[in-house]
Amino acid sequence: MRNRPLFPASQQGFTLLEAITVTAIIMVGAAMAIPVTMAMVNNARGDSAMVVTATFLETTRNRAVAERRNLQISFPTNNTIQVDRIEVPSGLLTTISSMTLEGGEEFTRMGLPDTPDAFGGAGAVNFTGVAPVMFTSDGSFIDSAGDVTNATIFVARPGVPETGRAVTIWGVTGLMRTWKWRGTLWQQ
Repeated sequence: MRNRPLFPASQQGFTLLEAITVTAIIMVGAAMAIPVTMAMVNNARGDSAMVVTATFLETTRNRAVAERRNLQISFPTNNTIQVDRIEVPSGLLTTISSMTLEGGEEFTRMGLPDTPDAFGGAGAVNFTGVAPVMFTSDGSFIDSAGDVTNATIFVARPGVPETGRAVTIWGVTGLMRTWKWRGTLWQQ
């Protein structure tokens, strides 16, 4: 009888050195991927907050035009926008909708400079007029005195500057522009 090996060559497995080498390669790849993944997640969160804010404001503007009513915008908390319809002829306010940012995003400026539209003051929500502000039945954006006002609304995750985003509103038309902070400048 011939001596046969206990395991055929095709079933002998890996040596310890081979297993350690493969594990090390996987760990180096994961260590490089995690920071890239976090930056992508932060960017996506910032973009999402900006899009949600701009869409909510645009929907409010369109509703003001469609209903032929003035719709007042307010920011009751650092992550909520509220819309109130101004009833005719009483002038009373009826809350018709609100939007809350999710995922830790807030209306905050975090020391970022103003956008190229230059509507911002020192705060996270800035108007060139006097609050309260509203979209009118013709789509324009006005302040409490009835004067056309421009606005900048900054959105970010506190402590994470790369999530900095902004939405500007051109008062005469009520149209909006979105901005992304790119570390040294704002880009559309």
